[in-house]
Amino acid sequence: MVIWSFLALAFALSALAAPARQVQRAGFLAGGWVAALLVLTGAAQTLIDGVSVTFTPAVLAILPGFGFALDPLRAFFLAIAAVVYGLSAAFVVRDASSYPPARMRLVFGFTTLLFAAMLAVLLATGVTSLMFAWEVMSLALAALVFLGGRSPRMTRAGLVTLAFSETGALAALAGLLVLAAAAHTLSLSGIAAAAPRLPRGVLWAGFLLTFFGFGVKTGILPVNAWMSEGYAAAPRGVLPIFSGATLNLGVFTLWVIDGPLASQVPDMALVVLATGALTAIIGIMYTFASHSLTRLLTQSSIENLGIVLAAFGAGFAFAAMEHPALAGLALVAGLYHMLNHSAYKTLLFLGSGAIGETAGDDLDRLGGLMRRVPAFGTLFLLGAFAIAALPPFNGFVSEWLVLESLLRVVELGPIPVRIVFALSGALLALTAGLAVTCFVMLAASALLGLPRSHEAAAVTGMPPSATVPMGVLVMVCFALAMLATGVIPILGRFAADLTNVDPTGALVPEFFGHVQELPQDVTQALTQLGAEVGRGVLPLRGLVVLHAGTGGGPIMFAMSTALSFAVIALLLLLVWLFARGLRRHRRVAQRVPWDAGLARIRPEMTYTATTFAAPVRVLFHAVFNPEVAREEERQGAFLTAMSHREVRVHLVDRLLVNPLLAALQAAARLIARMHHGRVTVYATYVLMSLVAAMLAAAATLA
Repeated sequence: MVIWSFLALAFALSALAAPARQVQRAGFLAGGWVAALLVLTGAAQTLIDGVSVTFTPAVLAILPGFGFALDPLRAFFLAIAAVVYGLSAAFVVRDASSYPPARMRLVFGFTTLLFAAMLAVLLATGVTSLMFAWEVMSLALAALVFLGGRSPRMTRAGLVTLAFSETGALAALAGLLVLAAAAHTLSLSGIAAAAPRLPRGVLWAGFLLTFFGFGVKTGILPVNAWMSEGYAAAPRGVLPIFSGATLNLGVFTLWVIDGPLASQVPDMALVVLATGALTAIIGIMYTFASHSLTRLLTQSSIENLGIVLAAFGAGFAFAAMEHPALAGLALVAGLYHMLNHSAYKTLLFLGSGAIGETAGDDLDRLGGLMRRVPAFGTLFLLGAFAIAALPPFNGFVSEWLVLESLLRVVELGPIPVRIVFALSGALLALTAGLAVTCFVMLAASALLGLPRSHEAAAVTGMPPSATVPMGVLVMVCFALAMLATGVIPILGRFAADLTNVDPTGALVPEFFGHVQELPQDVTQALTQLGAEVGRGVLPLRGLVVLHAGTGGGPIMFAMSTALSFAVIALLLLLVWLFARGLRRHRRVAQRVPWDAGLARIRPEMTYTATTFAAPVRVLFHAVFNPEVAREEERQGAFLTAMSHREVRVHLVDRLLVNPLLAALQAAARLIARMHHGRVTVYATYVLMSLVAAMLAAAATLA
């Protein structure tokens, strides 16, 4: 069925040649939905059957390293991509319809090409097929960034995106060729199997090149400088696909290519762990540095993918140090968080696109949307709860598992490893706290209070192409939290491919049957916690998530998703009943409140996103390091007005990109001088080069 999906996408592309815009929109939407449904059906069947299928197009069979396969791991990533694309397609149509006809066709065409290339990347089993599909995906993404607008800033964003994409692709290709030459195979699985016997230098070269090369699309430090500008310049409709599906391609390559390498060398795993933790904390810091809704969500995507990388790094480290059960725990947590991020970030980018279309993208000019569009506002608020990792939503489960896995570093011996784990865990804990603050700010500034612009005050409705998928995704977020014990066994099968141990039994023992993994007294205690809630009704392994250790205290952590939801629901009910009782038995007197001399509160008197985030910006002033631009207005010799404006240069640009560009420009200026001189100077250059060549030849012959 996955193969048939490419034919559906080809139909969507062919429909763009129709003269009528209605036919183009219908063809794109029909082809995209059919392709997404076929991919989802094929992926679900593969996950259920657990079989693998390998295939190579006959016309490309002569190329070395050009092959494709469908196995349960690839099916998992394909299912996520299909759901994200299917739910986002209608909003892509609505957003692109506001463009001129030619540009609308290009947006449809490159979006379709992007989805097809993503499918090819996830199916690729050889170096040639992977890099071919990756290059097509990168070019399609860069083209969509270019199509977002015609201003110089947007053009620059497209060029930066293209430059980072091509540089990353070249680095990844170089790393894969180094590994393939040492392993004597172009097969990705062959390279993974040969990893234990490859020289240490080859492993490090291949790991660093592929990790940071493919990491351009994952948004890891320091190769994520393109994302903020690129996402802001791209059409709003494609951003849910960018964040919910395209970012996962870097996670896939990390798992398939770098996972087998880092699982052999602990230092590589620590590089992944530390990079992920730093990416997460820097990403969440920069969510407070912008009042643009799109940029805030983009930095949040960087933060969430940093958490995924940190979990993978911990899992690779545990595997390299021969703790397979703990490695499986961390790897399951990382995959779970990636799945959760795709759900709630697609939801939030759909919501931000609808808000941007109707009221603008500036958080400081929004407000009051909850009163004007309550259904939409509720869905957007629930998405903010999920991404802030508040129970009973899915973000809480996966972040809880990630932090839990890092705490098990006490079972590792080397002190340097413990230090890296401890610092990374502290950074992730700080990240989690800042994320709650960030999304309280987002919900308050966008949904609550008074509208701070005419556009926000004039909002009367939101497009169904965004609201309906958001409703579906809210239910997905809730299900991923409540049914965690059904999700973990699926992810545990993937972790077993790297660790040779399925961690499902340690995380979610079979409480609905005869429990063999735990002692009887522990089983009874967890049953009281809610382990057997739903027995005979739910086809799961019980509703407690835990990790079983060793020795006299086998239970290290335990959490009941069902009980958490029940407690939260009960507390809300009690608060509502208490408030209702107070109102019923107390006499309410209406008086004119003291207004401090104000006839009414004006919108400009309320808290904005910039005001709310000011304490965080002050706290991390050394990281942001803003430059103050002073602007003056004069009339003759008199100064009539003066203003100060903060200009923030991103940490990566300030410490890496800008110094590198300055060095390249200096080298270019030096070389340029050599092209402007006298003939005698050029003759001297030729003579010096000839003498140097003769001396080198003489030394070689001697």
